[in-house]
Amino acid sequence: MHREAAEAGLYKSSDGSTYPRLQILTIQQILDGRRPEYPLHRRDATFKKAPRSRPEAASNLTLPLLPES
Repeated sequence: MHREAAEAGLYKSSDGSTYPRLQILTIQQILDGRRPEYPLHRRDATFKKAPRSRPEAASNLTLPLLPES
């Protein structure tokens, strides 16, 4: 199983770091606090930001104060 995980190769991050593509952790390792190795990218590094939209201004903001007769 470990040999097959190693055969999966390495992932090269945008900052030049490399990480195993497939990592095997036992439950005991997880309970001991070990975590898989992965790149900590900036939050906006992988997705294109959508343009901000502006809602149309309300056209009727007045309320009738007196009932129409």
